[in-house]
Formats: sequence, structure tokens, C-alpha cells
Amino acid sequence: MLNLLSMLLLLGFCIAVLMLVRRRVLSQRRDDLAALAAASSDAEAVVVGKVLRTLRSRNLAALGAAAFGAAVAIFFTEAFPRTYGLLMVAAPAIMAVLAAAVYAFWRIPHEFPTADPAPSGRISADLTPRSTGMFGPAWGIVLPGVLLIGTLGGLLVAGMFSGPDEKGLYRDLPYVSMNGAQLDENSVVTQIHMSDGSTGPFPGWYYGLPVMGLLVIAGILTLWALNVNARRPRLRSTGLQGFDHAVRTHNGYVLSTGLSALLCFQAVPLVVLSASSIVNAGYNTMYAIGQVYDDDAIPDSVLDPAHAALAMSLAGVGLLLGVTGVLLLANLVGWIGATIMPIRRKSIESATA
Repeated sequence: MLNLLSMLLLLGFCIAVLMLVRRRVLSQRRDDLAALAAASSDAEAVVVGKVLRTLRSRNLAALGAAAFGAAVAIFFTEAFPRTYGLLMVAAPAIMAVLAAAVYAFWRIPHEFPTADPAPSGRISADLTPRSTGMFGPAWGIVLPGVLLIGTLGGLLVAGMFSGPDEKGLYRDLPYVSMNGAQLDENSVVTQIHMSDGSTGPFPGWYYGLPVMGLLVIAGILTLWALNVNARRPRLRSTGLQGFDHAVRTHNGYVLSTGLSALLCFQAVPLVVLSASSIVNAGYNTMYAIGQVYDDDAIPDSVLDPAHAALAMSLAGVGLLLGVTGVLLLANLVGWIGATIMPIRRKSIESATA
């Protein structure tokens, strides 16, 4: 079943990417980066080429860092099975930290000593105040903020309800159920017993604390990168003001979309683990006082309606987050692809060769 689900998710991701690329269900502002670069003058071509190469290098480095984080998580999970899948559960958060660090510490150049910054002899200065969320999508701060706060809040609640397993790790969900009965010599139920139990894996403190720490670091690095993107000095040439704005918009979309997608993928395994544990904890054996039971007539286990409703709600949230993450990731592919594709302009190619 899990293999089938993985195949369906992979197929859905591929279809989403093809639809977005083929139908161009992408913001038109993405094309501004290439259009404005191609429209620059010959004197500005060197500056445009260097900025575009920096964007391309940063995007590819962030993808490589994220892939490295995923590979490390898979390797150590296989090499150290006694970690009980901790790194696999936290893999999206690890990827978010590494990718955000690339954008936070790798600055885009704005001074070019070898280039003519202002062919017209004038240098412009933009006095408009710039905020962290000024560039990028309108939801660039709200959506990842809501996802981050929701994930942290959910992990706190799960941690408070968690309990230790046989090794003392808080990765189980304790529960009380009516799964015991006292029978007399005639196999008649005379009393129903409450019994304690636990089920897992559950996203308790063992999984929750590392994930929360990584998510906080990823959020801080992303805000830092967005702030650097907004407050970076503008390119000095008056003819490159539109291109400079497109560069900032590109960075804002990549950062916000990438973090939001990874937050969605981080929440999915946590929600799935929670729903599975809640279902297991909600089963009760239907004993009834006065009924006769023997070894050939063991009553069936019935899922408690409250547990079933909660588990189904969590499953629905997980499905919604998974679909949202796939769509965001497909959109991110288009934004990053805008810097990978070469600019069709002979003057730029010759100036940056």
C-alpha cells in the first residue's frame, strides 16, 4: 500500500510539473527577468550577465544542498536503524535549513568595478522604503508563517500527549481502552476492565524537539535572506532598475515558495504518524456484561467514532498539505528554470563569454 501511494504521489508530481510548464500556469513576472535582461543595452550586458550567473549558481547550489540533506538523512537512517527514522522524519526540515543558508549567506553583487554602471552619466537612488515581504508573492510571509506556526503548535500538542516506549524514548501515544474482561466459570462476562497501552511511532518529543529546532532555524534563515534581498543596494544604472526589481521578485518567490513546499512536506509524515497512532489507540474490544464468550467466540474490535473522526480529519489535512506541497514545488521548478535557460541575446552572450 505504501509503495502504491509513493508511486501515485510521484506520478501526480510529474503530471503537475508537465501541466504547469505546458500551460504556463505561472506568474508572468517570472518572464520579466529574461525579458528585461534581453532588453538591456550593450553597456549593461556585463552587469546583467554577472547577476544572472549568480542567480543560477545560487539556485543550483540550494538544490544541491537540499539533495545532500535528503541523501544524508537516507544514509544515516539505513546505517543506524536504532534512530527509529528520526532523520527521515526531519529530512524536509534539514533540507530547508541547508537551502535557506545558501540564500542567506550568498549575496548578489551590486557593485561592478569593471563595468560602466551608468552610461548616461547619471546615478539613480531609490528612496522608497523596502520591507522584508515587499518582493515576491503576496502570501510570501503569511503562508510559510502559518505553516510554520501550525507545525510547531501541532508538535507541542503531540509532545504533551506522548509517552515513553520500551527504551524510554517519547515516541509512543499512551491510551486507555476497555480491552479486558473478567469471566466466571461459565464463560460469562462479569466485569469489564480498563487497560493501559501505547502505540507508535507517534511524533512525540523524540521527533518533535529536533524538528522544531530545525524549523525555527530554517524560518530565521529565510527571513534573513528575504531581508537581505529587500535591502540590498540597487544596481546603479538607471536602465537596470526594472531588471533589479525582477531579480528581487525572483528571489522572493524562490524563497517563499521553496520554504512553503518543504513545510508542507515536513507536516505530512507527522500528520500520518499521528493519524495512524490515533487509529490504533481507538480500537476497543466489545465485551458486554452477561454475555457468554469462549475461545471460539472472541468479540470483534471496534474503532471509537471520536478517534476515527480525528484520524480522518488529520488524514484529510495531510492530503491537502501533500497536494499543496506538490503544486508549490512544481511552481518552484518554473522559477528556478527561468535562470537556467539561456537568455536569447547575442550581445549578452558575447559580453559574458
